[in-house]
Amino acid sequence: MKNEQEKIIHFELNTKQGISVTHGYNISNAFPVHFHTTYNLGIIELGEREFAYRGIKTVLKQNDIFIIQPFEPHSCKSFDNSSHRYKIISINLDISNYFPQLIIHQPDLLSNIREFHTLAEYEKSSSRLMDLLEEIIMQLKTCSIGYNPAILDEEISSKIHLAKQFIEKNCQLDISLKEMSNIACLSEFHFNRLFHKCYGLSPYAYYLVCKMKKSQKVLIKQKSVIETTYNIGFFDQSHFTKLFKKHIGVTPGKYLKDNKKYE
Repeated sequence: MKNEQEKIIHFELNTKQGISVTHGYNISNAFPVHFHTTYNLGIIELGEREFAYRGIKTVLKQNDIFIIQPFEPHSCKSFDNSSHRYKIISINLDISNYFPQLIIHQPDLLSNIREFHTLAEYEKSSSRLMDLLEEIIMQLKTCSIGYNPAILDEEISSKIHLAKQFIEKNCQLDISLKEMSNIACLSEFHFNRLFHKCYGLSPYAYYLVCKMKKSQKVLIKQKSVIETTYNIGFFDQSHFTKLFKKHIGVTPGKYLKDNKKYE
């Protein structure tokens, strides 16, 4: 598996829920601390992957199911420098669904996830795929509890909500901490502290995550690494390539090549 090329496939399904799918093949690099805005339900297909999640390091092995809560910072990497293969479904669920565990032990769920991924690459909206998705969500919810201790009080979240939206909408620009904090009507110090308390990342780290996620969509649309570099606010293609590889897992050129048939 080490001799094979790394490949990351990402595509959206034709559903109202906004479901997306990611397939990673022969991945051997480390992903820095980041978060997702959806629940990420994944399986390890081959090899091992180490997660740092909620202050605990866990090595996931072949056939392990994992669930990552929205906005929870985490990092992951191949275990012992060996490549691994994984598949992920990004799902929008009620934020009150809280999963106290990283790994889910449920054979029936694993079977359904496997079948789902087999169909997803070729049938983005078939009735069988939608039935599987509904069943997976129902099975997933049985593993959650009704209270999410990560939900913050309204006063804190309201102070940074506008700034968060501002970052998301303008991540292709060069935004300073002062501009972000001004949107929230807070000092830079307090804004930085409150933002980190809400999302577990600094405003700048969140800004980079948003920029890299947006670059994936722009890259597929523009079909050019150079144009994407400038369109998302970089003036140095090598810098963009380095950050893209660090956050996404492969170079922009490789990502564009591997995802052409999923446009």
